[in-house]
Amino acid sequence: MRTFKIVAAALTAAAVLPVGALAQQTTPAPAVMNEQQPDQVLSDSYIGAKVVARSDQGLEDVGTVSELVLGPDDKIVGVVVDVGGFLGVGAKSVGLSWASLTEERADGELLLKTELTRQDFEDAPEFKTLADTQVESDQQMMEGQTAPAPSAQ
Repeated sequence: MRTFKIVAAALTAAAVLPVGALAQQTTPAPAVMNEQQPDQVLSDSYIGAKVVARSDQGLEDVGTVSELVLGPDDKIVGVVVDVGGFLGVGAKSVGLSWASLTEERADGELLLKTELTRQDFEDAPEFKTLADTQVESDQQMMEGQTAPAPSAQ
């Protein structure tokens, strides 16, 4: 009789388990989006946006956003700012964390404000993408393999 109760309890648990698992599944989001929602922002709102820094005269335009850096959860974690140069030529790319920026609007234009100064941007290292890092690594490896043989004297 005891064996019958154990088997009955096991069968009951097995029958209920799939129903509970199905109840926890969520319906997938649709693949097609028909329109932008009020709580969504398009990337072109940020790409090309001016980045302003503090200065003795107030806020100073230091560059424009050229790239958004997304994290593994698809949220913005940073921006790449092109600083200096002329029309993007000769500009230095500087990475800024998203948390270090505040959004402001001036005359309907989006400004991303940082507490850094122009000098901080000039002193900052150039931002490297994964592709840049890989190229540097490959070059170093090739230079190590093609080192000239010591001359015999």
